[in-house]
Amino acid sequence: MTSLSSVVETHDHKATPQVPLWVWLLGPYLAFLVLALLLPILYLASISIHTYSAQKIWSDILTLQNYAKLFDGYYVDVLLRTLRIGLVTTLACTILGAPLAYWLGRCSRKMLAVGLFLIVVPMMVSTVIRAFGWMILLGRNGLINQASVQLGFGRWLNIMNTEPAVVIALVQICLPLMVLPTMAAVEKIPMSLEEAATNLGAAPFQLFRRILLPLASPGLASGALLSFVVAISVVVTPALMGGRTNRMVGNEIYDQVITAMNWPFASAMAVVLIVIVIFLLASSLALGRVLERRANARHVT
Repeated sequence: MTSLSSVVETHDHKATPQVPLWVWLLGPYLAFLVLALLLPILYLASISIHTYSAQKIWSDILTLQNYAKLFDGYYVDVLLRTLRIGLVTTLACTILGAPLAYWLGRCSRKMLAVGLFLIVVPMMVSTVIRAFGWMILLGRNGLINQASVQLGFGRWLNIMNTEPAVVIALVQICLPLMVLPTMAAVEKIPMSLEEAATNLGAAPFQLFRRILLPLASPGLASGALLSFVVAISVVVTPALMGGRTNRMVGNEIYDQVITAMNWPFASAMAVVLIVIVIFLLASSLALGRVLERRANARHVT
């Protein structure tokens, strides 16, 4: 009788499979990701292939004209301007942020706390307030021009409503996104590698090119991707700093949704922007893995 009950318990135990631990850990996050991100994107893509209707916002007639309209010269210029501003902003953040990230990764704990405080605090201020701050500084009657007039040089700064003004404001927004992941990558690089390279006669540029850059490339790639994605997705900053002549994709999407009520065309622009971001994300991950493998292989040899 005991053996029979044990056989039944064993059979029941085998009949009910154990749920892996990773399912319980990742299940809620994946469910939230599907509900909050994947389904809205799919719904957005479905709206983008419908025909615009002035009465119902979109009709049941399917079309690809919304995507074909993106090849119009005006919208091509807007897309190219968006990508150009994003690339220039990312390059400026890399040039300014990489040395700062290296210093933070090698400084003392006290200086690290001060540096992180100065980097993180601006992120807590609204983007609108920061844009207005730049307008007060760089405007025709801004503080810089007023100080220049007092010194006798006149109003020489006419940068508002231009692409450089947009880039300046975006660099301030995106710079922490470049510094923080790069600093984390620098912290993982052992100081012994730099000391060994220096003892073997490596010049500072050789140390940077053969040691620091390959090992910190995953952090640089992550920071560049974050900076670029934020730079091409902003709405308020180009509207305030660039004016009507330097519009970006985000401004066009906003106007199509709020003003023109052309949701299908706005959805098409948003889908194209999402595809660009996903492509850049996949490329960044692939490039990061390749560079990390090369760095590890060089480190082993």
